[in-house]
Amino acid sequence: MFEPFAEVPGYPLVFPLFYGALAYFVLAMARHLRVFAAARPDGGLHPGELPRRTWGVVRYVFLQWKMFKDPQAGLMHAGIFWGFILLSIGTVNIVTGGLVEAVISWPLDGILWTILSALVDAVAVVVLGAIAFAFWRRLVIKPARLAYSTDALLILAMIGGLVAAELLAQAFESAAYGDQPGAFVASALAVPFRSLGQSANETLFAVFWWAHIALVAGFLVYLPGSKHLHIATSFVNVFLRKLAPRGRLPAMDLEQVEGTFGVRTIADLTGKDLLDGFTCTECGRCQDACPAWATGKPLNPRSLIMGIRKMAVSAEHGLDLIPDGEAVRAIRGLDDTRPDATRLATPIVDTAIPYDAVWDCVTCGGCVEACPLLIEHVDKIVGLRRNLVLEDSRFPQELTRAFRDMEGPANPWGQPPTARLDWAKSLPFAVPTVAEVAAAGEIDSLEVLYWVGCAAAFDERNRKVARAFATCLHAAGVRFAVLGQEESCTGDPARRMGNEYVFQMLATANVATLDRYRMGERTVVTACPHCFNTLGNEYPEFGGRYAVKHHSVYLAELLASGRLATVPADAQATTGDHAPGSVTVHDSCYLARYNGVVAAPRDVLGAAGVPIVEMARSGRQTFCCGAGGGRMWMEETRGSRINAERVRQALETGADTIATACPFCMVMMKDGLAEAGQDVGGVVSLDIAELLAERLAAAPERRLPVV
Repeated sequence: MFEPFAEVPGYPLVFPLFYGALAYFVLAMARHLRVFAAARPDGGLHPGELPRRTWGVVRYVFLQWKMFKDPQAGLMHAGIFWGFILLSIGTVNIVTGGLVEAVISWPLDGILWTILSALVDAVAVVVLGAIAFAFWRRLVIKPARLAYSTDALLILAMIGGLVAAELLAQAFESAAYGDQPGAFVASALAVPFRSLGQSANETLFAVFWWAHIALVAGFLVYLPGSKHLHIATSFVNVFLRKLAPRGRLPAMDLEQVEGTFGVRTIADLTGKDLLDGFTCTECGRCQDACPAWATGKPLNPRSLIMGIRKMAVSAEHGLDLIPDGEAVRAIRGLDDTRPDATRLATPIVDTAIPYDAVWDCVTCGGCVEACPLLIEHVDKIVGLRRNLVLEDSRFPQELTRAFRDMEGPANPWGQPPTARLDWAKSLPFAVPTVAEVAAAGEIDSLEVLYWVGCAAAFDERNRKVARAFATCLHAAGVRFAVLGQEESCTGDPARRMGNEYVFQMLATANVATLDRYRMGERTVVTACPHCFNTLGNEYPEFGGRYAVKHHSVYLAELLASGRLATVPADAQATTGDHAPGSVTVHDSCYLARYNGVVAAPRDVLGAAGVPIVEMARSGRQTFCCGAGGGRMWMEETRGSRINAERVRQALETGADTIATACPFCMVMMKDGLAEAGQDVGGVVSLDIAELLAERLAAAPERRLPVV
């Protein structure tokens, strides 16, 4: 007869000890969930998303995909995680009265259980090694992104303790009662223990066996209040992750009758936003990736998420004084007569995040890209900005003019629409408008709408980029046109700065214009990643669905198809004034990180025959130029300048040209080089279209030297 754990004294006490701790864990988690009841709805789940969400859990939680961006930490964490999961099988077997062993042992006469026991023994050694390295890393190596935490050390000690206790219990069991099938590590450890005698081994077996169970119970009791709650919440957090395009901000109804515009208190966050707070591991990867933090500004994305968690826990404690039926009203601040109502409705700004830090964010998404558990920082910050702008009119003074100019002449430069085509006046060929093409009855022959964007239309440096790109289109024989005076700002700066009203006004008008010319039937190409992201990812919210391509992608396609050709490498030195020895590519955040366009700019440069020297932070790991999130129109008064730091990184490569593919990045790189003065050694910043236009194998009159 199968009698598991007969040698364990007082074995039945396992059940009240473990299940009592489990009941406490469940009740503590339910207590957390009271705050979630007041959260904003986030659209719910759709059945069609299930495969993608499930694969995300496999990829990011079980396979630890993002953890391995830091190989040492990734291997350490994977060893602890996978080992902990596997070792939990033994614990489940204990608290189910040996049910797991009985089920696994039934087929193949116990061979599977023997194999599993051997694997568990080996994994225990791996986990203990990983725990030892984790202690060494936190106490000796001390990476800058890791904050010292007694909570983290205690959790590591508990995990290491319960694994060591389980392994030692097996070893003393082998010494006292004979080797267990498959437990080869325990059997090896048991050899010197046999000299202690039967009675001592039996006693030590019981001590370590119960120590293991006690640590498991203690872990369950401690976990709900620990930062390591992510052990339980990470699966759910990753499953509920944002599936919309990274560059699409949450929708906002400006015609709502009641409620808050944007995010003021934790009640204005969604359940997923609150879950982010309870899932954060405080690993500091987001902090490391943040250009604002790197340049001495008060913004720390980790502190924001942990601050939200602290506010949620504070609200949770306040709810202890309030009947369940009134909890939601109290958290939302609708009932200020309740005890602790003030604490429950505390604004997030100046509590979880300083006011200045809200405006230091460049919305580059580096924090989101770095987070191994897919926490969304940027959406929350923009939500806070929306509330500050739309309800409190509390924003940096310099934004007043940008808001006014986008609402009036429909561009943040404040220039009249009549100047939108001035960039094309010096070209040796005509650039038609869509209106002219339509009036001529030739709209069906139009291949491409070139969305010029405000920067290329009004900024003198970026006008050169517009001319270079138009030259490339003309050389390829592409039938293209522009909107001219009918084009307005896409609204990207307004939305990222929190002015959703101005954004929706601009977006609605632009969608109407594009639909009037049936632009859903052809390709829209733009050299601005911000326009590219807004047109492609955010305009569908307003019914505008267009095939949008960034100019780097479209130029790469023209080169690959043979419609564009470049001169031979040995002849390139004579084709323009800027034949670089080498180029380093500055990736735009909204192109590489938000939309995954990394290869295309390099393909264009490769076709132009220029050698590329990569910066340490490139591709999806790029470092922001400092202009995103509306920072282009704000003064940078805290810390050092972000663009100066990025220029420094570029100069370290030794390249004599910084290649960009974004008008905002162009401005910031140009200004950064100018501020560096003589230290740059003649390094220039050029758009990929300018580098390509210099090297086109076309008639001389079709080439546009960069001047």
